[in-house]
Amino acid sequence: MKKNALYFAGYAALIMPLMTLYFYYVRKEFSGAMVLFQGLWLILVVEGALAVNEKAEDKTNGYDFLRTLPIKDREIVQSKFLTVLLTTVFLVVFNYILYLFIPGSAYMYAIGAVVVLFAAIYALVLAGVSYIIIFRFGHAAFVKFIWAAMIISMVAPIIIFEFVILKMDTDLATVTEKLSQLYWLIWIVIPVCGIVLFYFLFQLATKAKAAARG
Repeated sequence: MKKNALYFAGYAALIMPLMTLYFYYVRKEFSGAMVLFQGLWLILVVEGALAVNEKAEDKTNGYDFLRTLPIKDREIVQSKFLTVLLTTVFLVVFNYILYLFIPGSAYMYAIGAVVVLFAAIYALVLAGVSYIIIFRFGHAAFVKFIWAAMIISMVAPIIIFEFVILKMDTDLATVTEKLSQLYWLIWIVIPVCGIVLFYFLFQLATKAKAAARG
């Protein structure tokens, strides 16, 4: 986990200051564009750090080396998933802390909080699938997958925002009121389901790693 954490921490340390400067100096009021950007950069940090980490593993034949050590496949997979989980939780907390320093309406804060939560769950699921592909099919297959996934992750929200949300004749106050009525679903059920799905992907990744060992 220490080795994995170095890559994740290094990547996050590179991106997070840039995002903080953008939020604080360029966008001085919390807006819809910032909400969208906030979710995208969380996904980018998690998946980007994962990609950098796995590129290093592939370049140095890290998994081949680990086979020579008395380490179980489950322990290797567990270290990867725990690193992703802790990084994602940290990024969610960091995003919410940014709210303390950026002025904005209660409506945008509520929507932004939900977007960050959903982005975090999406990042966990995407990371879980990424590791299954890495362990079962190799780094080359993962590269193709992550490129496709990141393009979709960046394009889909923009399309939804531009062609759906902006054309909806709905006041933000109404949206916030509806979100508050679904409090138990958004803040309890959905996160729990996300963690359960992440654990399920962990189990599949462990099996994929064992199958690859042959």
